[in-house]
Amino acid sequence: MGTDEVRDPQRGHKLTVFIDTAVIMYAAGDKHSLREPCRTILRQVASGGLEAVTSAEVIQEIFHRFSALRRLSVGAEMARGTLDLFAPVLPVTHAVMLRMPALIERHADLSARDLVHIATCMEEGIHTMITPDKGLARTGEVSVFAPDDREAISSLVRRPSQGGRGGPDR
Repeated sequence: MGTDEVRDPQRGHKLTVFIDTAVIMYAAGDKHSLREPCRTILRQVASGGLEAVTSAEVIQEIFHRFSALRRLSVGAEMARGTLDLFAPVLPVTHAVMLRMPALIERHADLSARDLVHIATCMEEGIHTMITPDKGLARTGEVSVFAPDDREAISSLVRRPSQGGRGGPDR
């Protein structure tokens, strides 16, 4: 699978991969088989080796989860870190919401939150997502890579000569 890319005029570089909430949560969470793969992905984003974005809906999901757990300061800290890493996050716009009725009709087995991620990717021209959520892979709307699929993730990582967030093309 290749990575389809579009230019973001505000950021001036290519958008390639959408990072799902679960990647961020597993990276910050307790011991789990996905913790290290998710941490590696976020390190690759931070170093500029992986061009990635996330959305305002992901930030909302972080707040929602930690609010339900009554761990507001943990949620606030995780949201701050995510906002810093992915600045600016993609907005959930009217155009994104216009895609939702058709997506809900086609994929009634998925949550509205998951479909907002799909709609955001579709609206932004992003065709690749990293998530452990197998349901998102079944939609066929985006190419989905599991965080622990090292070979697939490696294919998304840019080599040093290709530039990056910290590189000369910034």
